[in-house]
Amino acid sequence: MRRKCFLRRVIKNRVDYYNLTIAKIKYINSYISKNILFTINVFVGIALLLSVLSGSISISQSSLIQVFGLVYPIIFFINLFFLVLWIITKSKLVFFPIIIILIGIGNIFENFQITFFNQTDKQPHQIKVLTYNVQNFKYENNTHSYSKTKNEIVDFLVNQKPDIVCLQEYHSMANLFYQPLKDIRDSLNANTYYYESYFNRKNNQLSGLVIFSRYKVVNKGRLKFDGSRTFSIFTDVIINMDTVRIFNIHLASIRLEPEDIDFVISPDADDRKAISNRSTQIYHKLAQAYELREKQLDYLINQIKATTYEIILCGDFNDTPSSWVYSKLTDKLDDTFVEKGMGISHTYAGPLPLLRIDYILAGKGLSTCGFTRYEIKKSDHYPISAIVEQIK
Repeated sequence: MRRKCFLRRVIKNRVDYYNLTIAKIKYINSYISKNILFTINVFVGIALLLSVLSGSISISQSSLIQVFGLVYPIIFFINLFFLVLWIITKSKLVFFPIIIILIGIGNIFENFQITFFNQTDKQPHQIKVLTYNVQNFKYENNTHSYSKTKNEIVDFLVNQKPDIVCLQEYHSMANLFYQPLKDIRDSLNANTYYYESYFNRKNNQLSGLVIFSRYKVVNKGRLKFDGSRTFSIFTDVIINMDTVRIFNIHLASIRLEPEDIDFVISPDADDRKAISNRSTQIYHKLAQAYELREKQLDYLINQIKATTYEIILCGDFNDTPSSWVYSKLTDKLDDTFVEKGMGISHTYAGPLPLLRIDYILAGKGLSTCGFTRYEIKKSDHYPISAIVEQIK
């Protein structure tokens, strides 16, 4: 009897010891996991703060910070994940992502919007503006694809019935360079068009910026300086007896190759040195593009300041709402997406997700009534349009 009691106590003690050991291991694993997760949270929290700062620090002061602004939506969602995680686990660490997100609360509304009253049909007194980077109608693929894509894009434009159309990377390869532009003008029932090539003609081809308008044009011009291609054109049009200046802009691109983008999305290298070298190459491309973009921005802002008319500015900024470029331009102009947009409305249709880099900005004397992003994938960009009206 005593022996049985003794054996029970021994077994119980061993079971208790085993359970205690398991509990300690689970606690240690949980502690380590929690600390690892919080460390990651700290890094992405700092990254979010840097992305918020990118709109306040000029490119010449730090091009590196601008890189963080480029991926703001992704960093924001990672921080949001940690916020939900700490809430579910009832951890006091929840206050860290809350504080980080609240610090950058202003950036949230420039990237994400909820709109309850968005107008999609234009009234007679209103102005519908559409902008689209058409990626040279995908000329690089083949001639058949080029013609098919171009016809489909023109059909889309005609169906939207815009008053003003701004196209970037418009491409023509016919012997009669300007006849296709006249044909599109007529298809759109436009009154005029104004086209300028990025560079000089090459191999019987042109690529550049074009504005189609149903309104009378009284002036036009382009923005270009030494060391930069033509990056903007403008037309002054008469709308309801008032002059409005339309800017179509295409700021410097980073020009990442497909293999660069693949590396950014999924680094594939056998050693740290290879990763470091490739990362350095990509950063140099970013830095060069940002440097040129800042010069273009300064030139553009001077033109905006010298303009005495109301302004509608459209185009491909190649930069996000968290950037220095966006911050400076929206000092003077209103973002129609912020006024009437919905969701994220990313405009880049390439492999990098959630990038809104195409915009329609309107002067303070214009009110935004509607904003639309179109799910038409005929380019590496999505087209957008805005309906605005003059404030009496």
